[in-house]
Amino acid sequence: MFVVSLILLGVLFERTNSLTTAMLALNYKCTVKPEHKDDWIASIRDDQLCTRRDETGNLQFIVGQDVDDENTFYLHEEFKNMAAFQDHCASPHFARYDAFLKSTDPFVDGPTICFYCPREEDDSTSTGKRPIHKNAFGLNVNLYPKESVREAFLKVISNNKKGTDSTEDLALQYTYGESTTVEGIKEGAKNTFHFHEQYSGQNHGKEGFDAHASTPHFAAWEDFVGTDPFDKDPEVFFYRIIEP
Repeated sequence: MFVVSLILLGVLFERTNSLTTAMLALNYKCTVKPEHKDDWIASIRDDQLCTRRDETGNLQFIVGQDVDDENTFYLHEEFKNMAAFQDHCASPHFARYDAFLKSTDPFVDGPTICFYCPREEDDSTSTGKRPIHKNAFGLNVNLYPKESVREAFLKVISNNKKGTDSTEDLALQYTYGESTTVEGIKEGAKNTFHFHEQYSGQNHGKEGFDAHASTPHFAAWEDFVGTDPFDKDPEVFFYRIIEP
């Protein structure tokens, strides 16, 4: 995922906004060489299994495979706080994964990693471990709103999250937050936001996402997008969650 020696130098969590929680989330993307795909999956599943089983500070760890490219994969992980993330990086299972990366060089492209502080999470999601849902459809998103529309952006996103969480039976998760600096690994960027969403239903969960895209709160989001609010085009990655 990233070099363990950097972790051993010490990483400090910087909260970028007083409205964010103490949680730390990350989205991760990589493209694996075909000849190393099976070994990479076995290695990341070992890290996933041990993280979920042995780390009380870990809240979530999912692995997904791109809907169009079988060699591109995504991770989404959540931790109670920065200390929990540091514990993860110092764990034996993370060391095994890091050793695999160093000895194998499995990637064609990447990895890329984004850290962020989830907003508007309740007590159950900020302290309890989330399940891994069978046949779920996932997406990770990067958005870059202009400074001039920041407050309007936050309002429409908040309404979208509330509508998704409270009215959509097939929606499993809607997590978002602003980019956060983790020193020694990744520098955050103001007005850069990252998302992780999950949906259930037919067609490996795609039914749930399609239902989400037909809701009034999503229509309000599309209206906002039509006002040219971004400094940089949105990046949206769709994937199917792999069972551990």
